[in-house]
Amino acid sequence: MRLVALALLLLAGGCPYCPVEYTPPDPTAARWEEADALFHQDPRWLGGDGAYSIDLRDGRSVWLFGDSFIATSAAHTRRESTLVRNSIAVMKGRDPITATMEFAWKDDGTGPSSFFPEVGDHWLWPVDGYRLEQGPLLIFLAEVRPTPGEGLGFASAGFRAVRVPNPDRPPAEWKLEPVASLPAPADVNATVGNCVAREGDFLYAVSVDGDREHHGRMARWPLYVVGEGDLTEPEWLVDGRWIGQHELTKNPDVVLEDASTECSLTGDGWSSWVYVGTRGFGNAAIDFRAAEHIDGNWLDIAPELYRPGGDFTYAGKAHAELDPNAQDDLYRYDLIVTYADNSFTFEDLFDPAKEKTLYWPHFVRIQFTYPSC
Repeated sequence: MRLVALALLLLAGGCPYCPVEYTPPDPTAARWEEADALFHQDPRWLGGDGAYSIDLRDGRSVWLFGDSFIATSAAHTRRESTLVRNSIAVMKGRDPITATMEFAWKDDGTGPSSFFPEVGDHWLWPVDGYRLEQGPLLIFLAEVRPTPGEGLGFASAGFRAVRVPNPDRPPAEWKLEPVASLPAPADVNATVGNCVAREGDFLYAVSVDGDREHHGRMARWPLYVVGEGDLTEPEWLVDGRWIGQHELTKNPDVVLEDASTECSLTGDGWSSWVYVGTRGFGNAAIDFRAAEHIDGNWLDIAPELYRPGGDFTYAGKAHAELDPNAQDDLYRYDLIVTYADNSFTFEDLFDPAKEKTLYWPHFVRIQFTYPSC
């Protein structure tokens, strides 16, 4: 990748006039409409939101969706479909233009059902995860409870996690093993794993409080613990130090103000880390922040990097494993982002004139330009 080439060039001293101090990148963004066809390959999968992706390390990635329409008749329309709480897909290839996507959900005997089953009257929306090299896949799940007549009709109820020991198999054969965990210390209703990333020997996870403030805090686990399927001993960042949850005497630090409940953390090879989320409610914008260290000072580089338009846009996040780079410029590269669109009028989702474009993931290409020295 060009990121690797750039890093090697800098290490070799090929850029003697580059500034030593941390310099955030300069991003621009544009819609990538032709890539949206990736999500339209299965005539039964009729749209969904969420759209996290996890690199499976073998040329495939798994995509995780929230509420998803699954057709129940040959008409392949939303009016003849079931809305399941979550679904997944396995993508083969790194370029959305040429890749294939195989969608999966469960069948409870009466029709389509959620890939990750409901827990009583609570349901699960998958968030981020990580696959260890040649090892198991860890997936974090936001637990959601109904709140009829209040707000959007649902609220956070904490999180769960599952371990997939056989992610090389087709999704229909995946074993979903519950992972032991603890509620977040600052807010038991917080989701943990809204976005995750590996750095060194640790898996880092952003936790977003379940209240309106949406404070983003940071937890981490050693990779070997993640592999064993035990999340009961996280460390949290407190006053700049990592403290075990059982030893906490105060709430963990807020590392991201107004964090998005859906987001991504990506190492970019130059500024070290970029955060992508969505900021605002309704016609929200793609939010881009950068930091020299994953637990460091996150800078608002472009809080309104791209505003898609529409009444209800959300779920912005990057997909670092996608690699559609075509440019030859060593000092530029693309980061691929998706967002979801929706409507505050539920009936709009069944409008034949809108159902092919409304309530689907959409692609945006973010291009970074770095100092050419």
